[in-house]
Parts: sequence; structure tokens; C-alpha cells
Amino acid sequence: MHSPKVCKGLDRAEQVSCLADLLLESPSQWLDKPLLRFRKADGEWKQWSRIKVQQAVLRVAAWLEKQGIKSGDRVGILGHNCPEWLIADYAILRIGAVTVPAYFTDSAEAVQYVFDDAGCSLLLVEEGAQQAKLDGYDKPMLVFHGDSDSLAAIAGDDAWDGQLQMPCPTRDDLATLIYTSGTTGYPKGVMLTHGNLLSDVWAGLGGVPVFSDDVFLSFLPVSHAFERTVGHFLPMACGSEIAYAEDVTTLMRDMPEVQPTVMISVPRLYEKIYAGVHAKMEASAIKRFLFEQAQSLGMQRFELRNKGEDLRGLKAKLWKLLDGIVNAKLRAKMGGHLRLFVSGGAALSPRIANFLLAADIIVLPGYGLSEASPVLTVNVEKNIKPASVGPALPGVALKLADDGELLAKGDMVMQGYWQKDAETKEVLDEGGWLHTGDMVEIDDDGYVFIVDRKKEIMVLSSGENVSPALVEQHVTHDPCIEQAMVIGEGQAWLSALLMINEEQLRLRWRGKKRVLPENWREDESLKRWLLKRIKRESQDLASYMQIRKLLLVSEEWTQLNGCLTPTLKLKRRHIRALHQDEIDELYASSESK
Repeated sequence: MHSPKVCKGLDRAEQVSCLADLLLESPSQWLDKPLLRFRKADGEWKQWSRIKVQQAVLRVAAWLEKQGIKSGDRVGILGHNCPEWLIADYAILRIGAVTVPAYFTDSAEAVQYVFDDAGCSLLLVEEGAQQAKLDGYDKPMLVFHGDSDSLAAIAGDDAWDGQLQMPCPTRDDLATLIYTSGTTGYPKGVMLTHGNLLSDVWAGLGGVPVFSDDVFLSFLPVSHAFERTVGHFLPMACGSEIAYAEDVTTLMRDMPEVQPTVMISVPRLYEKIYAGVHAKMEASAIKRFLFEQAQSLGMQRFELRNKGEDLRGLKAKLWKLLDGIVNAKLRAKMGGHLRLFVSGGAALSPRIANFLLAADIIVLPGYGLSEASPVLTVNVEKNIKPASVGPALPGVALKLADDGELLAKGDMVMQGYWQKDAETKEVLDEGGWLHTGDMVEIDDDGYVFIVDRKKEIMVLSSGENVSPALVEQHVTHDPCIEQAMVIGEGQAWLSALLMINEEQLRLRWRGKKRVLPENWREDESLKRWLLKRIKRESQDLASYMQIRKLLLVSEEWTQLNGCLTPTLKLKRRHIRALHQDEIDELYASSESK
């Protein structure tokens, strides 16, 4: 009988004195194991062992010390996910300095704001387009790559071996300032100590064990709290391997090559997978029938297994057949070894969670925020409630305020906002409770169900409260609709701004019997047709949550044009400002009729 696998990261996260020790104080049997995997310029994958990364980190730490960087000094990092990003972070943390990550998707102005606000002494920067964001910026900097005068060159120079003198920091020392991506206003620097982050790693592993033979595929920006904790620190604690996807656009190519066992993602990836599968089903009635049967039986199987049971007899045999025909191909595209997805950053639609679970792809919706290092809740594999974000992790206390806002407490909760005492007092009360700003419901099992952001709840002129995110989830189930933002604050009814998937629209428009009109975004008959489709998707919503009017936009909302946060949440205020004249006309023209 095989003994159960042990999650060694659980004890390590509790025992080490600082984050750098997750790497530097490793069991001897891990030293020669692959730790990092990345694609070289020639397209081939390369692996670095744990001991190689340890050497690189200690050399860069010695170099930082030589530059005069002291405990508590802030050091900025700007670049895509890569080994040099990880080496830079662990080197900064090793000497007790404070890592200040900036988002590679941000504008030059936003990047410079973060580094100025933090008072960075030195910047470690990816050469090329990222470095160009700092042209004329008066701060010392070192680029990631290059034969000399680069982080990579220092990491490979054994002259730095044995030079480091600085003691390790403690769990009470400040580790990082993570600037909240923020859907409104200027970002604030969330102050997290080594102890905050280690507590969250420990809590996360208490909910979802990870093992030394796991392989993570990293593609979310490591500058974001979710990827940093769960895809950067947590696998380091467990002896797992981290592979860096070349880009978010190459994921479907990288997954079969890397064969990950664990992936951390925001809902957008799952939405893309869902839309892709459904688009293929449209092409064949037979494929659609087999898919629907596999989904139905797969959901029965999932619900039984949640109760410790399973399909039996003829249903079990039919499931095995359908699974091989329908689901196996989808799992193979993901590498064939995926043990679980962890979803966070925004609410995952229950319909999409059910689609994955019915295909025997485990997805664990969770919840957190930067101010909590960031994870607070996650579904448990043996009892997944797809519509929820799971129960509180070990060490996390939750309660509801009188108005339904979620309050959280635990060792992972931040110290406050950098140099912003008033803003800190707004979210951290005297009892140590973090006011999350999220409206939720909690069931009898302690599972949390997100309603919406407190500030984003809309009130119609009738007094009805509307969660825009809930309506948007329903609307974007239609493959013709790529993105949606619901509007209607103070109005009698809801409208929606839609970004249309033109290819899918052409396939479906009036059963392919009509060519799309040239000015289709203004065509009223097409809008009526879309509204009927939206009504079918939203039939379980209350009448006041139904969409009455549409505005079809021509430009996709992205991080680059300032419409999305790094976790792909809508920046509603910015998007509304871009289309304010059209929105005003939409409501004015309806009122005049």
C-alpha cells in the first residue's frame, strides 16, 4: 500500500524566518531537481536546478549589498515573468530590502508613479520596451539580460560567491510593496511583511496541498499578488518546478509541451476555453450531442464523487466511453497531466466551472485581495461548490458586517498602505478586521458566495440593487460576445456595452443566411437579435436585471489601453468615460420615445 504524499511546504512555510529561506534553506534531495523552466530564443526549453538558482540569488544579493542597498530600502522590478525576475526578487528579499514590482502592462507614467511613490533606490529592469518606459528617469538601474552589466551576468559570475555579509531578515520585516491595480484612482502600496506572505503560503497549502513533483505553468504577471504568492512563493516552499509560459497568447502551445500539474489563472482563460469548445460544437450536430451527453453524465459523476460515491454499472461504462471521445482531447490540449486549476482574481461563472468539472478537469475557485497577501478562501477538492469561492483557509477568520460586506482577519492581513494612514484606517479597523469591500453571502458550511464589489453595486431609479458582474457573467456566455459592461446607475433599466467577437457573429447571424450589414454595430435589427440571445442566457435573472439596450463598441478593452486591471477586471470608470457621449445619447433617445 502506497503511503500518502506529504506536503513539505506546510511545515517549511511555518518554520522559516524569511521568504528567501524558502529557496536557500532547502532539503538536500531538492538541490539537483529542476526548479525553473523557460523557453530560449531558439525555441527550446531549458531547465535550471535549485542549486543553480540559489547560487544566482546569493550572487545578486552580494552585488546589491555592494551597491549600498540596506535593509528596508526599496528596490523596483519591471519585466515579464522569467528566471531573472525570480532571482531579483529573492535576492532583494534575502538582504532585507523591499521589493516593489511594477506591471509590465502599465504605461511609463504608471510605472514611474509606483517607483516614485515607493522611493526606490535602484531598479532592476527588463531591457527593450520595458526599459524604454524609464527613459530619462533619474534612478540607477540594472537590466535583466546582457553579456556584461546585467543581472544575468552577475548571476553567472562566481567572483561574487562568499561575498554576502548581511544577515537574513525576520518575519516581522517589510518584504514588499504591492501596488493595487485598482479599478479607480491612483494605486496604493500594500505593505506586506515576510510573515504576512509566509502565513498566506501556509494557509493556502492547508487548503490545497502541493507536492515536490508538481509543475506550475506561470503566465499571470508575477507582479500581481495572486501569482506572486501562489505561483512564486508557494511552489518554492514545496520543491515544485515553475515553468514560464512565453506569453499569455502561447498558452495553448506551451501547455502540451510543459505538461503542468497545477495552473493559477483568472477566469478569462477558462472563458476562452469554454467559448472555444462551444464554437466547435456549433459545426456538427453529432459533436454537439456527444458533448451534451458527456457534460450531463460528467456532472452526475462530479456530484456523486463530491459525496464520496461514483457512477456504477452502465452509466460508468458510458462515462468511460464518452470521456475518451469528448473530454480526453481537451485534457490532452492542457498537457494531459493537469491535477488542478486554481481560479482567482475575479469571480468564475458557475456555468464555466461546471463545464470544466463535468469534463473531469478540477477547478478550485478561490478569493482574496492584495491586502490579505492575497488568498483568503478556496474550494476544497473533496467538496467543491462551483458557485462559491470556498471556505476560509486555515488561520483566516471571516465575518459579515451589517450591510453584508465581508470582513477578514488573520496573520496574512497587511500592515497598511504605504504612507497613507487615512486610507489604511478606512479598511483596517481597530480590531484588526480588514474591510474587503466585497458583498458576499456565507452558507451553513462556511462557503463564501461573492455578490459584487460594494462600490460597484448599482441602484436603479426604482430602488432595486443590481450586481453588474452577475449580469455580465450571463451575457458573456454567448460566444458572439467577447466582453460586456453593464450600465444603468440611477436609470430605470439596464444597458450594456458589448465588444463583439465578429467571427462568431458572422457564423451565427440569422443562421448564416444573411451577410452582416456593413455598419452592423449600428444596425437595429442585429441589436434586437442579440438582445433575444442575451435574454435566453439571462432568463434566470430578475426582470429588473434584464438588458434593454445595447451599445456595440469597436475597440477591445485591454490592459494596454487602460480598460482592464492586470487580473483583467473592468476599469468601469475609465470605460464609461470613453463612451460617455454615446451612453448619454442611448438613454436620452429612449426617454424621448
